Amino acid sequence: MSTGSPRAFDAHTFGAPPAGSTALHVSPTPPAPPLAATSPRALSAPPPPPPTCLPRAAQWFVYAHEQMTQRNLGPHFNGLLAAWIRIEAASRFEHSSGAITKKLRPEQVSRWIQCGRGRRGNPDTSVPNPAQYERQWWAWWNSLQPAWRGQDADGDWSVAGAYGKEWEGLLFWGQNGILSVVAALYFWGCAVQEDEECLRAWERAVNDVSWICEGLALFHESFKKKGF
Repeated sequence: MSTGSPRAFDAHTFGAPPAGSTALHVSPTPPAPPLAATSPRALSAPPPPPPTCLPRAAQWFVYAHEQMTQRNLGPHFNGLLAAWIRIEAASRFEHSSGAITKKLRPEQVSRWIQCGRGRRGNPDTSVPNPAQYERQWWAWWNSLQPAWRGQDADGDWSVAGAYGKEWEGLLFWGQNGILSVVAALYFWGCAVQEDEECLRAWERAVNDVSWICEGLALFHESFKKKGF
C-alpha cells in the first residue's frame, strides 16, 4: 500500500551579526549548537493542541477523550478527533444498541475494552510490531466499509465524492461505536512517532478514517436537525 506525503520541516534562518562599531568592538555571538535530530519531528514546530472536550458531555466520553489526548499525535489525528467529537455530540453522547464488529479487531483494542477502556487497570496497548499491526488494522477496517465505497486499482479506498446513504457496519455510536477505531489508531500512532516510514503509513490510515467520520458526522447531524 502507498504511504502518505512526507512531513514538512520548519526552516530556521539565522542572519549575520550586525557590523561592529568603530568606537567599540563587539564580538559576534557564537552560533548555537545544532538541534539533535532525535526523531523525524526534531525540527518541527509543536503541533496545535488536540480539540478540547465538550462541556456537559457524558462521563464515558470525558474519560475516552482524556485517554485519546494523553499524547498529542499531531494535526492528522486531531482532525479525526474533531470528527469523532461531532459524531458523539450529535448522538447526544448516547450508546447505540449494537457495536462495531470485533472480528479481525486488533487485540490491543480488545484488551483495552476488557479493562473498561482503561478505567480498570492498565492494559497493555503497546504495538511492538507496527508493520504487523498495520496489516491487521487494515483487514479490520476493510471489513467495515459500506458497499457504496469504491477502491482504485491499487486497492485504496476513495476519499472523494459524495457519501452514500447506508453506513452498514459503521453506524454505531457511543463507547461501542467508532471510538474503537479511534482507539486502535491512537495505540498505533503512539508506537510510530519516531519512524518516518511507519508514521506515513499510520497517517494514511488516519486520513482514511477521518474522511469516513466526516461523513458519519454529517449523517448524525442531519438527524439531530430533524429532531430525532
